[in-house]
Amino acid sequence: MANQWTKEEWRAKFNNFDSDHSGCICMRECKRLLQYVGLNPTDDEIQEFMKQVDKNNDDEVDFEEFYEYVKTLQDPTGELRAAFELYDTNKDGFIDKQELRAILQNGAECSEEELEDLFKLVDENGDGKIGYEEFITLFTQT
Repeated sequence: MANQWTKEEWRAKFNNFDSDHSGCICMRECKRLLQYVGLNPTDDEIQEFMKQVDKNNDDEVDFEEFYEYVKTLQDPTGELRAAFELYDTNKDGFIDKQELRAILQNGAECSEEELEDLFKLVDENGDGKIGYEEFITLFTQT
């Protein structure tokens, strides 16, 4: 993915959220850091994250543990999340057909058939709207 942050840039971000400068982040600090990179975890998800990432089981996540996790994310820099939020003009957490039409047209013609075909392709669960997870599959499929 374009514009991935370097390890040093990730370290700077990590250090910004290490409020007590211990070299590790606790659950509270971890939640704020994950929110910053575009995730919105619940407390239960944070606890699960801590269990998965805390390889030495010291109830904290050091930078190396965190960095190994970040490398597995589909959108680690939050660029796709920012694009999704930009396109979600009514801010309901989804992209509907009208919003998709605006994205596609952006100065060019888009037929109703092309819009319907793309919408069906992206709307994997068929609920009539495109959620963030469906949106990122456009950019992360190989």
